[in-house]
Amino acid sequence: MTHRRHFRPIHAALLLAAVIAACGGGGGGEETPLLDAEGCTTGAEPLPGESAFCRGKANFSNRTLAGLGANGRSCADCHMPAESFQLTPATAQARLATMTATGVDDPLFRALDADDFRVNGAAAHDFTNLNQNGLVRVTIPLPANVKLLDCGATVPCPASARATSETVADIWRSVPSILDVRITGPDGLGPVWPRGANPSGGYQLDGRIDTLQNQALAALRSHAGATIDPPAAFLDDLAAFQNAKFSSNAVRVLANAMASGVSPLPDPEPALDPLEAAGKLVFDRACGQCHGNQAGHPSSSVPLLLSTAGTPTGIVRYHDVATACPRPVDNVSPPRFDFKPCSASQMKNVRTYEITNSGVAPSGTPCGGAAPQPPCVTRITTSDPGRLLLTGYPAPGGPGDIQHMDIPSLRGLSRTAPYFSNNTAATLEEMLDHYTQFFKRVQVQNPAAPLLTTKPGVTPPVIDRPFTQSEVPALLAYLRKI
Repeated sequence: MTHRRHFRPIHAALLLAAVIAACGGGGGGEETPLLDAEGCTTGAEPLPGESAFCRGKANFSNRTLAGLGANGRSCADCHMPAESFQLTPATAQARLATMTATGVDDPLFRALDADDFRVNGAAAHDFTNLNQNGLVRVTIPLPANVKLLDCGATVPCPASARATSETVADIWRSVPSILDVRITGPDGLGPVWPRGANPSGGYQLDGRIDTLQNQALAALRSHAGATIDPPAAFLDDLAAFQNAKFSSNAVRVLANAMASGVSPLPDPEPALDPLEAAGKLVFDRACGQCHGNQAGHPSSSVPLLLSTAGTPTGIVRYHDVATACPRPVDNVSPPRFDFKPCSASQMKNVRTYEITNSGVAPSGTPCGGAAPQPPCVTRITTSDPGRLLLTGYPAPGGPGDIQHMDIPSLRGLSRTAPYFSNNTAATLEEMLDHYTQFFKRVQVQNPAAPLLTTKPGVTPPVIDRPFTQSEVPALLAYLRKI
């Protein structure tokens, strides 16, 4: 989300004096405009001739947004520069405490991001999702074949539940960092998703937006409450600012090389000590299949070819890694996998969705066609349907797009806790605990899944991909370094 600062007129004589002073001439006593560490003017609207980056930086922190009819929020209120351009629950709690103690308004707390907004409107005041979970409301239209049921957050939703008249779904998601967006958006490479928006990657956690300009425009409308769209140049400046923000200088060098068509591309990996190097080997085996930085696209944003011989494996663009609530539960005793349950406040975000013309009827008859084909119905209870809200498509006999999300970059990971699209892992340790259970569940569901083996085609499958508990210290060391 990006914004423009209110333009304060500068008298021509003052501007001329500033320019003369900056060049070392004149004796009028006018001060040279103050510049920040990135070479942009501070305390005022950028001077004429400043870069698109500086104009975008000013927009990003501007709460006024004169002429746009907004609600006082800037992009920086949620994508906080001091926190790697994201928002943590602890910071939200501190900001609410400060606002309560001082009486000074903080635009982070607008009714539209209150839990009770749909009930109390402008008088809404329950900010549990912001304070406890660091989540903001994302409102997405329901596909024509998807309905919300009237059981609310009740789990399980009664069989007697019926569809409501709601036409949109309110999803609570974390605020992703803007770092490295230059190389983590649409890439035009495989694997290509078979349907829906942006089959080769996109912006936002579900990949639903195609450009940074459109991402900013959507945020201005939905989060800043803008009733008038900004000019295209405003959005271009915001994109210029975001495209220049990186998790490290090495990633900046990589992005420039990719844009220039350099081959081979430079490796953005930092120097590793022995423990970190050991962790990299574990990462390449256990995590690199989806978060890899190998072959021709080392952005850590897309899955690539693996195995000792470079054999392609059955990887797809978007994934469900079981982070939505409620978490899968194994009905076997003792359980073969055991995910950490979602908290009470996270479970408040659960709804049950009904998808018509989905799946395969018990007889094996396809759904949705002319008689005698039945209008099959699938019900899914989840806090986040993912790309299902873009397509309305659960594959016949399979999960389709339900809970599928984009694969994030892991560069700068140690500075962007908490983790997952709903902030349900507070630490890297909790994130790895989740993936331990994830791999166990995959093994239960499909022992031949490519997520479990680095040797595709071997029968019986060689399950060697999941990391072991003894490897966790090295893997953590590597993740904290990249």
